[in-house]
Formats: sequence, C-alpha cells, structure tokens
Amino acid sequence: MGIVKRPWGWIGAGALAIAVASRPAAAQRTIVEANGTLNAGYQQTTHGTIQADPNAQAADVPSSSQGGFFTEIRPGLALQTGTPRVTWRAGYIFSGNLSLTGDSLDAYSNQGSLSLAAELTKFTTLTLAASAAQGGTSFLLAQRPADAGTPELRAPDNPNRISASLVESLAVELGKHLTLQHSLIGNASAPQDDVAARNTAVTASLALDRVYTRDTLGVEARAGASWLRPLRADQAPYMTLTNSLVARWNRDFTPHWNGLLAAGIEQDYTDTGSKPLALLPTGSASLRYSTYNAIGALDFTHGTATNLQVGSVSVTDKVTVRGIFTLDPREVRALTFSAGILHNEPLGEVAAIVAAGTGNAVQGDAGFSTAISPSLLANARYSIAYQFDQGGNLAPTMAHIFLVGVTAQYKNTERPTRPVPVRGRRVDGSDAEGFPVIEDTPTP
Repeated sequence: MGIVKRPWGWIGAGALAIAVASRPAAAQRTIVEANGTLNAGYQQTTHGTIQADPNAQAADVPSSSQGGFFTEIRPGLALQTGTPRVTWRAGYIFSGNLSLTGDSLDAYSNQGSLSLAAELTKFTTLTLAASAAQGGTSFLLAQRPADAGTPELRAPDNPNRISASLVESLAVELGKHLTLQHSLIGNASAPQDDVAARNTAVTASLALDRVYTRDTLGVEARAGASWLRPLRADQAPYMTLTNSLVARWNRDFTPHWNGLLAAGIEQDYTDTGSKPLALLPTGSASLRYSTYNAIGALDFTHGTATNLQVGSVSVTDKVTVRGIFTLDPREVRALTFSAGILHNEPLGEVAAIVAAGTGNAVQGDAGFSTAISPSLLANARYSIAYQFDQGGNLAPTMAHIFLVGVTAQYKNTERPTRPVPVRGRRVDGSDAEGFPVIEDTPTP
C-alpha cells in the first residue's frame, strides 16, 4: 500500500544496524507456539446505511439488523527467535465463523503480525512492529484482547475491510539523565473489494526527556499527514496535515501508582470544505496501577484524530479504562476488561465530508479464562460497541458478541517464553521487559 513507501529508508538502516549488533551473539532456540480455539457464540448487529442525500430526514434513512448463533474455529501460530540483543516474533490467526441459524453470518478473518526489538548499543534500542488484518468490523471486535478494546466510530453496514500498520521506534540514552525518542507510524485501511479506495496516515514524533529520581519532564513534537476518502461517493478525496508541540510530565507516585500528563498546542489544516487552518489545544492524562496480580489504567485524550474506517478527521475526546486481574496464577485464571466513551466533533466547516466520523461511541469488553489442564483453557468473552448521534442522519449502530469456548495450546519447549523487550511506562522502568545487560566490548 502507498503508506509503506516512506519508512523504507528507516527500516533499511535499522536492519543493517540489527545485523551488525546481532552478529557476534549466539542464536536462541526458535520457539513454536500453536493454539486452536473452538467457540460457540451469539452475534447481533444493528446498523444504518450511508445516505447520499444530505437533506434526508432520519425517518428516511433505513436501518437493518442481522444476527444469530454461530460457531467459530480460530487456529493460531506464533514463532519467536533471536539473540541476546535481538528478538523476533511473528504470529498469524485465522477465524472462520459458521452460522447455526442460516442468517448470513458466515464470515472469516485473518490477522498477521511481526515484531522485532533490537539493542543496537548499550544505550540505543530499536523496535519495529507490523500487522495486517482482514474481515468484518464487528467480528474483528472479538479478535483483540478484552483489555485492548477502544471506542471508535466504525464504518456502517459491517463491511469487510483490509487494514495494515507499521510502527518504528528508536530510543537513545544521551546521558545518565537525558533520553531521546523517535517514532514513525503508518496506517492504512481499505474496503476488501476495492483496495485502491484506501485511507492512509503517517505520523512522526521526536521527544526529549530529562529523567529525575521519580519524575520525567520532557517535550514532544509531532507531525502527521493523512489521505482520506469520505464514505459518501459524491464527496472527493482530501488531505489533512497536523503538527503539534506538547510538554509532558511522568511521575512514579508510589511503587504501584504512576501518572502521565501532557499538554500543548496543535495546528491542523484540512484541504476540503472551507479549508480550515486551526490552532487547538491538545493533551492527555493517564493513571496506571500495577501489583503482582493486577494491572489497571485510566486514560483521557483530547485533540484531533483521524478515522481511517470512515475517512474523516475530527476533534476527539476519549476516556478509557482497562485492567487485568490474575485470580489464580497456578490455574491461569484471569479476568480482563476494558471500557470507553468517545465524542467526535467536526473540524471547521466540513461537516458534510466527515459526517460518518462525528458523533459518539461507547465500548465494553470483558473476558475470563481458566485452565482445564496444562494445555487446555476455557474462556468466555463479551464485546459491545454502540455509536450514535452521527452526522449525515446515520442511524445508531450497535454490535454485540458473546463467545464461550476452549483453547488447546502447544509449545515446543517447557521453558517460559521471553517477552519481546519493550520500554516501560514508569520512570523507574520496573514495568519494562528489557534486554539482558550486554557490554559493547568483550571482556578478557
């Protein structure tokens, strides 16, 4: 897709550095993880349709509903390998759904992912992540973990879509108390039957942080561009540009509590409608809690956001809460959840263009799992997504899915899998999954 053309230079340089960094180290054993899930469930979707006439009344906009009981088969495969300085992980999941009531619920989806983390030097780490997914928007709700749900305005009619993302991040310790971080993010989304009608977005950021004992103070600059196609066929494609500068403060209040606050200003230009050039406040706040058996987070964000499903950019307020509770580690018994609410307003006088991207959305997810045997898990999951008060006289849309099933697991080693290294959110780094300490020069 067009979105991946720009980052190749960064990826090529990173791949060369990875090869140099990993050459002296011995390779780890390749870990193979396979699982298969058999679910029985119920799905119900009520949705409106796109109305080409902007003056249509709500009563003239038809809505439809479909749903019923179904079975799902979900096999998955993951491979992980690397060296002490480099970790690779690749995964694939297929989901096939067969209706038990003959109400046209037969569907399938595919998801693939690839992640890499590399310690280029003792003070520099590089991470890369790529993913792609295909399937209906409502069924993809249940494919992500229950604690990773997020409220969003989805495309009406539950269409099959193809999406892809690519994320590159580089962190450098410039000194004992100074860090520099860079990231580049690309996303694309398109109808499955018309890949040329894709929406794409690219965002780059650069942040400098001063680290203290319990606090981090820093500044971050971001720049992004997106190329969007509205859902209505009578509207032309357009482009948006976004630049922002924010100050941020991260603090470890206690060994269990951490908070992050960011605030700044954002400049947005939309090449459509009245072609508004706006200066807007932007910011976010996060509160996180973690113990040996529980992780929780409360997040708030305000600013412009791009919705690739419906081809819109809008001013967004979003609140989410999520958590993981390990009830019994010996039985792998855990409860996971997330919930959130989203409010979108149009940016400038472009309401007709971004009608499907304005309005409100709420989301809720809950999951439970427990071990039946060392290689067999029982699980249950419920997901709900509701969107309403959208522009263009779109009728409210609701989708909810309930699943119960069993998952069989296989791994070619009894040793625990080392997580792919990631940087933590806490100042003290206690929540990080880092590399083992590797010296740059061999000792005699």
